[in-house]
Amino acid sequence: MRPTRNTTESICLILNPRAGGGRAAGRIDELKRCADRSFEAWELRLTEGPGHAALLAAEAVGRQRSLVAAVGGDGTCHEVVVGLVQATAEADAETIFATIPLGTGSDLMRSLQVPARLDEAVWVAATGATRRVDVGWARWLLPEGPVQEPFINVAGLGANGEVVRAVNSMDKRLLGRASFLGASVAALSRYSPPQVEVRWTDLDGVEGAWEGPVMALFLANGAWCGGGMWVGRGGSMEDGALSVTLVQPGPALQRLSELRRLYDGSLERLSGVVQVRATQLSVSSSEGSWLPLDLDGEARGGSEARFWVQSGGLTVRDGRT
Repeated sequence: MRPTRNTTESICLILNPRAGGGRAAGRIDELKRCADRSFEAWELRLTEGPGHAALLAAEAVGRQRSLVAAVGGDGTCHEVVVGLVQATAEADAETIFATIPLGTGSDLMRSLQVPARLDEAVWVAATGATRRVDVGWARWLLPEGPVQEPFINVAGLGANGEVVRAVNSMDKRLLGRASFLGASVAALSRYSPPQVEVRWTDLDGVEGAWEGPVMALFLANGAWCGGGMWVGRGGSMEDGALSVTLVQPGPALQRLSELRRLYDGSLERLSGVVQVRATQLSVSSSEGSWLPLDLDGEARGGSEARFWVQSGGLTVRDGRT
């Protein structure tokens, strides 16, 4: 028998109606019923385009909502986190982030132990555990100047960015793994790895460096990305570090045969892989090459990039018991 609904906290549900190839729009009435069963005070806001979720999240902080939930996929989560991190810092406030998965990838829910069922996910938002987790930051260089942005789950560089661009242009009515796997195969076959220099500082403060062509670089705060790719195995969202995996280029057929290691958590067994737990990392190209970036499934890019960790930068509601 469930306890009574949450009567002490108010929640703003930010729903992306285009999430999951538009399927999220068809579940609005169901979401409202779930919210009414779980919360006494709630509101639903719909996004109207790219960047709108971040604005709505910031507005919810200003209206002193206790929780803000991203209802959609990992892209919606990313935008909501961007709005929350910036608004809570400016207002010196604490607003809890929750995720209710209705998107293509919905990988963050795994690290936060949020159920896939809509009613159960809303119930976790109402009654789950509250904890502080790390936030990753990325800064990249554009011709007009530097840009920086937080991320909550996984950042990527190289073929990762090409995969995200391909997926975001696909028909997302396909299920998550099918979309990302197909885009991964295409990216591996056509991507030309740039020559880069990578520098990092690990958890012990020891600096390291690597130089050469990079096929893919994963920087994981959470554990999964890309519709189930297990790239942050053994890491934590509370340890002040990113799980970094650098994959060097190899023969196309070999790389295609090794794709399964992206999903079974055995990336360390890939040929030509470098792994480290880093508090900060920078990537630069001596040729000034464009570096495709991926932040929580959102495509970015520039001629150089830097990543670091903000320890305990966000309060979340998750499914831990």
